[in-house]
Amino acid sequence: MEQLHCRRCGQCGYHLQLPVCLYLMVTDNKVKVRGVGRTETEPLNCIDPDSFYVDWEANSAWSIQFTAHDDKSFAYSMLDAQASLFFDGQEYIIKQAEPDASGKVNTIDVVATHVYFELSRIRKYKTYIDPADADKQTDVKVYGSTQNDNNNSGDDSGDDDSSDDDPNAQKTETTTTEGNTTTKTTVTKTDETKEDSDENQVEYHIEDVLKHWIDGNQLGFSYQVIGDFPTARLEELADGSGTDMLSKITEAWPNAIVYPDNKNIRVYAQDQFYKDYGNRLDYEYNTTEFKWTFDSTSLTNEVMCIGGKYSIETQVDTSTSGDDSHGSGGAGADKVVNDAKQYLGVPYVWGGAGGARGGDPHSGMDCSSFVSQVYKDMGINIPAYTVAMEPYGHEIDRSQVQTGDMGFYGSHGGSYHICMALNNSTMIYEPRPGQSCMTQSIDSYPPTWWERNDQMAAIVAGDSDSGGDTTSESSSSTSSEYYYFAPFMYRDEESIKKYGEYPAEPIEDGRFSDKNTMSDYAKTKIQPDPALSLEVTTYSNFKPVAGDMIHIMVKEQSICTNEAVVGFNWYPYSATNPTSVTLNSNSQNILDYQHSRQVALTDAINSVRQDAQKSIEASSQANQIGGDKKLFTWLKEYVG
Repeated sequence: MEQLHCRRCGQCGYHLQLPVCLYLMVTDNKVKVRGVGRTETEPLNCIDPDSFYVDWEANSAWSIQFTAHDDKSFAYSMLDAQASLFFDGQEYIIKQAEPDASGKVNTIDVVATHVYFELSRIRKYKTYIDPADADKQTDVKVYGSTQNDNNNSGDDSGDDDSSDDDPNAQKTETTTTEGNTTTKTTVTKTDETKEDSDENQVEYHIEDVLKHWIDGNQLGFSYQVIGDFPTARLEELADGSGTDMLSKITEAWPNAIVYPDNKNIRVYAQDQFYKDYGNRLDYEYNTTEFKWTFDSTSLTNEVMCIGGKYSIETQVDTSTSGDDSHGSGGAGADKVVNDAKQYLGVPYVWGGAGGARGGDPHSGMDCSSFVSQVYKDMGINIPAYTVAMEPYGHEIDRSQVQTGDMGFYGSHGGSYHICMALNNSTMIYEPRPGQSCMTQSIDSYPPTWWERNDQMAAIVAGDSDSGGDTTSESSSSTSSEYYYFAPFMYRDEESIKKYGEYPAEPIEDGRFSDKNTMSDYAKTKIQPDPALSLEVTTYSNFKPVAGDMIHIMVKEQSICTNEAVVGFNWYPYSATNPTSVTLNSNSQNILDYQHSRQVALTDAINSVRQDAQKSIEASSQANQIGGDKKLFTWLKEYVG
């Protein structure tokens, strides 16, 4: 049955009367179908023209949808899941086919996605089997499970110095000797930025990612990179699907646009994808609606940034040997010296633990609790406050100083600091906040006076537990963490000035050891301006171009700007469904929009002022003949 079907001509705006069969598409660009497992393609002449549309959104969607009428054709019979459709030079794969029978009319609703989504069929698998066992079927060695023990020292102690194998650790050693006492200090600095984030992290070019998945595939996919991209650090490429590949690309390179040509996966930089093709959209000339959405829900303009850390571990090993193992004063001096040196590296904490105060001395001590702790270790109880400690000794001359003597700083009855002698030339003490227990030459920081406790002197003069011909050893260690740079607040001052402070969730990222680099990263993670989006509905079913930089004109709102097509719904065969496009927003678009709102506000204010001025003039005339003076005064102040 033949009937007249009315279609609107997008070029001239006139309505044409064209004889067509119901559902027949009047176009040379017909949809063609190829059945599953077949080689021939057939034109599909039974599509409802108002139902057919192309849906595209950058890096997200690309599909065609339509309803077809059963015309008993071979083409209609091939509309089934996984069949191929060809339209506008691109291939689509049917993913949903829903037949329907109603009113003695058989139809089928079809949704087909672009063929590039078949990338999900490409899958890479990680290595599971050790290459040496590649041909075995049972008792197969797991890949990477072999661990080698390279300790050839013959030491069966079982000690494991894992820092020797840590590539992120830097170790320095210093050794000092005083008499028969040797002190070895080992400082290990571990870069936690690499420890936290560089495990399995590799520097990749965008081509490397594409090559990993696409090279050698059996589905006919190829790739092309258009534009320049920097390298990015990614977890080492291993297993996953082609869909994972696309996700990695768009996450690691946010400015990438994936816009394939059939199975040729083309990745564009934005400056290569967004192009001006000379198109223009004018309100009421070739569009029916401009829908602007200005959304400040996600507005953020400041964020706390916490970067990477490193740790410092200090280990002090002290060894005293030979007949002169004791310090100055007697054979028992080494016992006191070794006990005191076990606290080397313990941080200074004012009012901290130790000695008469109790608690764990290794958690931190101050000068008085340290001396009190050493005395306590020797079985001598003295206070942990310098002034209170003064009566527990008798004053001696500087030349008499020996192991265990106490050195006070300040005045008698008003001392403020204390140390303890290791021998006549060296003292040990907790210096000040920010430092740790250390040894130092007495003459480099001499106390005001010295005191000797008789109980301590007796221990120093007695026999050493270790004997004169043996070796005594002690070890202590401390560990602290440091930030490479102090946590800071990144602020967009221009946005804050305009909208006030809108803090984002803190960024705590251990990858950063440079403040400027993290600052640049933080800039990309805030949204200093409200989001602006624009949807345009046109008069006609014109064919949109992905990435087209379209010139936008809305004279009534004083808007004149350029925006790129990042999505569209295109009805190529419909006389009633016009094309709608989604346009992107950038900082310049937002400025253009804000300018238009400012112009509108200025016009409104000027209109109010003009109306008020007219009222003033009218009131002035009324005032001359006894009008309302209060109204006249208010209007004059308002306009002024």
